Amino acid sequence: MEIWDVIIAGGGSAGLAAALAAARAGARTLLIERQSKLGGMGTNALVHTFCGLYHPDTSRPWAWLNPGVPREIGECMMERTRQTAPDLMGRVYVLRQHPSLFACIADELCAAEPQLTRLSGAEWCGLKPRDNGWQIDLISCCTTQTHQTKSLIDTTGDATGARWLSDDLWIQADPAKLYRPAYVCGLPRVTGNHDENWRLTLGATIVRGIQEHSLPETAAGAAFRDSPFPEEMFVTIDLEAGQAQWDPLDPVKRAGIESVGRHTAMHLWSYLRKHHPDFQHCPPPNLPAHAGIRESARYIGDHTLTGEELEACVRNTDDVALAGWPMEKRENARGPKFRFFDRPEPAGIPAGCLQNARIPGLFFAGRNLSADHEALASVRVMGTCMATGQAAAHLALKHA
Repeated sequence: MEIWDVIIAGGGSAGLAAALAAARAGARTLLIERQSKLGGMGTNALVHTFCGLYHPDTSRPWAWLNPGVPREIGECMMERTRQTAPDLMGRVYVLRQHPSLFACIADELCAAEPQLTRLSGAEWCGLKPRDNGWQIDLISCCTTQTHQTKSLIDTTGDATGARWLSDDLWIQADPAKLYRPAYVCGLPRVTGNHDENWRLTLGATIVRGIQEHSLPETAAGAAFRDSPFPEEMFVTIDLEAGQAQWDPLDPVKRAGIESVGRHTAMHLWSYLRKHHPDFQHCPPPNLPAHAGIRESARYIGDHTLTGEELEACVRNTDDVALAGWPMEKRENARGPKFRFFDRPEPAGIPAGCLQNARIPGLFFAGRNLSADHEALASVRVMGTCMATGQAAAHLALKHA
């Protein structure tokens, strides 16, 4: 049994930030990731924008919202993609990011920390409270491992630790309201000037293909966005995923949406190659390691952040991070429905959203922090996840 100061389960944007913050503070830190790349949805699901990094007031020049790791990773991405500013999209600032570069940035930042050990391809398979800490069990390549830690941070996105411990420590929205998953693909060698008229024409082409039964109806949920690099695009396909039957914790249903996503992406690529001149030289799309899950199980913490608090830009004396992204609700595959804050000011995320007094030494961040369905639509984005992951590490270090 190896003993650590801090263990982080989940190497997405929140877990990456937590691991860097803990290791840089001198804690002997273990980061566990089930996939082969760090970065979570930003690398494995090909989510290609950093949202939530910037102050929400778009009437003034862009400014970083949360200091530390979120800004550091944002600046690294801007430098490597040669972007001098984020994109202004309506009422929000967005930074285009590239999943391959994000994976490399994550590797380099972690490798520079001697106190940080990473495990990939490792699945969390057990959790037990121990005197002065926690024992977690892992399995990798048919081999089990046991580790012990003073402080544990769950950034799995599925409230894995809470589900090991007790049903009254976690919650999940009604399946009919769960934010819909997305299937994202990379499309190289797409020519043309991708302005609004181009998008309207492309949308009409896709609608025609659906009406002619040359494209599946799921292609109607496709949205296209430019990569930071020329002649490369990403297509995001929002999926209904069975609507009221959708359950992101069900592996059969997860397999189903993966299959639908691939089917839709390949048919869309084939159709556009034949019917749109800008796609005629596009090779087959780069497929993700898995679909993007926007909502799953969440912890019940000492404080549950609400949509009303975000809308009113509430600040608290114990805030550990700031939320600046509007509530981007995606309860169906027909695009987002935004709920903006009352003022162009950030709202606070209090420490109680990252901990529960009933389970001392266990902290949570990212998509599975303590928030209601409305608030999650804001705080689930990668920029905010980095901020809450970093904050969870600071809380964990105080406990350790």
